[in-house]
Amino acid sequence: MGIRSRLPTTIFAVIAVATIDAVAALLLLSDLPTPAFVVDTQALRRHVGPPITAFEPDADTSTIYAPSIRCPKHGLVLRPEMIQREKTHKIKDSLPTMMVDCEFEVSEGQPAIGYIHSSVIRAREDAIPGEDEPLSTFLSQIDLEPALCCGDAQLVLGLNNHHVGGYYWARSAGAGSSMEAPGVCFCSGGGETSDNASTNNKRGVLRWLDEKGPTACNSNDGKRSEWVNFLRIGDTVQLVPADGQGSLLQFRRQFGRQSNEADDSRKSIRVFGISSQGRPMGSEPEVVCEWRFDCD
Repeated sequence: MGIRSRLPTTIFAVIAVATIDAVAALLLLSDLPTPAFVVDTQALRRHVGPPITAFEPDADTSTIYAPSIRCPKHGLVLRPEMIQREKTHKIKDSLPTMMVDCEFEVSEGQPAIGYIHSSVIRAREDAIPGEDEPLSTFLSQIDLEPALCCGDAQLVLGLNNHHVGGYYWARSAGAGSSMEAPGVCFCSGGGETSDNASTNNKRGVLRWLDEKGPTACNSNDGKRSEWVNFLRIGDTVQLVPADGQGSLLQFRRQFGRQSNEADDSRKSIRVFGISSQGRPMGSEPEVVCEWRFDCD
């Protein structure tokens, strides 16, 4: 085989390796530990940020909006640290010093800013008779303790839902990500009858509000919540907390204590920023920054 005939294969191999390296450099939502508090940086910018023309005269679409965040309710201040520094995405030098007040309000029809990212630890078929009654309404147990969301959070279509299929992906993009799954509630649940029972009892469960399940609870389009029937162990879901500021405070208290960092400002409290900028339509968002507690 001559050099000319080998050339396309060589080029393809180089492109493939470069593509693999680029993909490996990405940190996606599904890579995060759970539970985690996730901030949609694009929704944050639309809600509290300046217009693009005023903020970015050059209309640089690769810039990530990740300012410091102050929660007025508790005076909690979070400072951002970029995660993908080597990527084309960048953050304006002034942004770490920029401060915005954010109440994480939940408004019907408006995209949510804050989500809680959680993993399924027990599916429908793992329901325990006598502990998960009524079994007809049990959907799954997730690794989110109700205390972390101040006891009130709504399951939504989410930011990386693979259960709704290609036809329905657009409904869980942008504002659709925070569309509620009708008829499903998040509440305190039971647990395994084992030595870990006390720990598992702290984890919340997803249930149908009505014993008739999706027949009584689902929306007319048949997809808004029926996907919850198919959740399996290891799947991830997102919930929107009713009190985002209170939830952030709980994340700081719980995960700040668990961190081994001596410096309080270096402790991870599992608050991350995500963005779909530059991502293919329908794909899960990229993790672009982490906010840490400002103890100054």
